[in-house]
Amino acid sequence: MVREAAGIALGLLSLHYWPTLPPYSVVMIAVVTGSLVSAYLRERLLICIVFGVVLANYSAVAYLDDVETVAAERGDITIIGEVRSLINHNIPNTLFEIVTIDDSSAGGSLPAGLRLHLRWGAGTFAGDTQQPMPDIKLGEHWQFTLRLKPPYGRVNSAGYDRERDAVGKGIHGVGVILDAVQLDTPVGWHDHLRQTMYQQAIAMTRDLPFGAYLLALGFGERTALTDQDWQLLRDSGLAHLMAISGLHIGLAVVIGWRLGGMLRGVAINLYYLTWLPLWCGLLLGGGYAWLAGFTVPTIRALLMSVVILLLMRLRIGWPRWQVLLVAFAACLMINPLASYTAGFWLSFTAVAIIMFAGVGGVGRQEQPSAVNHGWQSLLFSIWGAVRQLFVMQLALLLLMLPVQWLWFGGFAWLAPLVNLLAVPWVSLLTVPMVLLAVGLSWWPALSGLGWWAADLSLKPVMWLAGLAQGAWLPLTGDMAGGLLGLAVLACLIWLLPVRRYAALLVSGALIVLALMPFDGPTSGSGEREVEEGPAPVFIDMLDVGHGLAVLISTGQGAVLYDTGNAWPGGSIASAVIEPVLRQRGYERLDGLILSHGDSDHAGGAEYLIRHFSPSWMRSSDHRDGFSSCVRGETWLWQGLEFRALWPPKRVRRAANPHSCVIALGYANAPPFMLLTGDIDAISELLLARLEPDLTPEILTVPHHGSLTSSSRTWLTAMRPEVALVSAARFNPWRLPNPEIRRRYVAMGSQWLSTADHGQISITRVGNEMEIVRYRQDIRPGWFRPRPSRVGENPKTD
Repeated sequence: MVREAAGIALGLLSLHYWPTLPPYSVVMIAVVTGSLVSAYLRERLLICIVFGVVLANYSAVAYLDDVETVAAERGDITIIGEVRSLINHNIPNTLFEIVTIDDSSAGGSLPAGLRLHLRWGAGTFAGDTQQPMPDIKLGEHWQFTLRLKPPYGRVNSAGYDRERDAVGKGIHGVGVILDAVQLDTPVGWHDHLRQTMYQQAIAMTRDLPFGAYLLALGFGERTALTDQDWQLLRDSGLAHLMAISGLHIGLAVVIGWRLGGMLRGVAINLYYLTWLPLWCGLLLGGGYAWLAGFTVPTIRALLMSVVILLLMRLRIGWPRWQVLLVAFAACLMINPLASYTAGFWLSFTAVAIIMFAGVGGVGRQEQPSAVNHGWQSLLFSIWGAVRQLFVMQLALLLLMLPVQWLWFGGFAWLAPLVNLLAVPWVSLLTVPMVLLAVGLSWWPALSGLGWWAADLSLKPVMWLAGLAQGAWLPLTGDMAGGLLGLAVLACLIWLLPVRRYAALLVSGALIVLALMPFDGPTSGSGEREVEEGPAPVFIDMLDVGHGLAVLISTGQGAVLYDTGNAWPGGSIASAVIEPVLRQRGYERLDGLILSHGDSDHAGGAEYLIRHFSPSWMRSSDHRDGFSSCVRGETWLWQGLEFRALWPPKRVRRAANPHSCVIALGYANAPPFMLLTGDIDAISELLLARLEPDLTPEILTVPHHGSLTSSSRTWLTAMRPEVALVSAARFNPWRLPNPEIRRRYVAMGSQWLSTADHGQISITRVGNEMEIVRYRQDIRPGWFRPRPSRVGENPKTD
């Protein structure tokens, strides 16, 4: 069983190493060859690996076929779908998930089984009248008129990867609803029951201080949590606790097992009642997982519970790691693409660490001596339990560091202390009361009392979490070796006798210290002395969708040109720019330049000023705290010269023609880059007269490649080698314009668009230049959309 599970898991995980999917013929040849070799060698492991590879390929091909079906749609389409999300209409959240239904008679135009994320927001119209979002409920069938596109996201060196997450969740498309009509189709009893219980919980927790957390614990729905709530959970390390996680499923199974044992004890002595604890445990655990919609952590916990309970009932002894391995392989077989989600790896890694810690030392504690009686024995038992919990949390903190760095770029250093108190408190008090409140939904008075008691129990937990606010430590990219060394060192300390291997442990600690980047990037505060010879300059056009953000850094400081867009509750500054800066070790910005006042260029300015305190700031309009950025001004920063070429004077509010144009180069040398903002053709022609000798090698394409800019006269005089354009692939303006792209390519410029390549990073040392495209060179994947062709963009939001 162990070898088979390991082989299947290896075959399924091989999908992560495929930049492209192999053709069907290649897969079949590999299957036949592998089967023959396995039969000849009588090696079951190889057969299982081949089976895993085939299953992975089939799942990936099926997913891509469905995504291409969505991508083939153009303009407004009509589909029939079943709602698969619990929706809280008391919060401003208009995102929900549907599964398409093949009902061509009702006007559907997509095949059945596609999972779509839809948004009902501003701009949703029925005819000429804007309508609010209707009371959409789980399990209902609706006819939607919408604009659809494949799941396409931003790809940067840090931050959320929407495309990878969509693969793991099986999302085939996203869309904006234009109109919707409910169909007269009966809702399944299970969906109706879950929706009814959820609505009742919303009504009962609406006025409770921690109602959003209770909904997360009761139904796994965390849409009511605000950005401040998420930051609090992140800093305290409690994000895993405020949801229906594997820990809570296991707790529900244990409660059910105990209740079943009690019922069996008072019932008549019948043979089939010997299985009652198992069925009660699985019933309560499965019901709790059903409330959460059977997410990956709940499925993992259920599978492990089934295996463990069956082994206990059949009196079969398996090592704990074997149970975990079988559950790991089973989860991948159920959903071969689940390994593309962070929850999958966090869940299994945490359980593996807990098992490892229990075998390696957490569970090993001295027993009370015979002379200890009464209160002494009780105190010893309490101390042992507290010690065990603390060391377990410490093990999770240290050994989860590499995983935390890979997925989140940091860790909460106070998490062990907070979880030491919060985990047993929430598990033993809050969760049982939440289960009781949900189970008593048919009795509103008692259910409301349960919700009130659960909310009261969270008060000390959230007070404790508030004390840890700000305890999040970002991890830079060059700390990878040190993190891995620290995890290995922790394992050595855990498993080896410390005194006997003291020299080895000291050596390991020295190695870790040597790997840690103590002289890493720091933030500067303005002009610095220029070292001999040209220093390397790192230019990153970040993938911000429709907008602009260019990061200029030297390894000793960073300057940002534009900040990307902002929206209610979030911004590109927090979603993209901050993770990239934290990853590189920058706690502050040396400089911030705003080209003009449009939101897609300056929307994140306030956030960055508040969190990164730029030493100097410049703009072409009048802003508090900003110096002017107008023609004739020049300043130096770490051996680089910034020369403002446009506009001729400062304005009250800078629009596109007033964009601050910056020529960037080494001090006392011709500029090698031109930052253009959104200047128009008239500004370009005036600038060409003022700067006839301007020939930058790198040019940011003005106004995202619009026809209103990049005039032929201006470009012919410059002929840049590299043209960088920041644009979203599926934007309503269909930018960049195909004619503009052909214009640059015709004059020999290398066209690089964030829509096709994600973040574009250029390293320049003297006259040498190296270009890295993150979609193709750093984070390739079979699920990444191919580069767009001219005129390919559909008209969609």
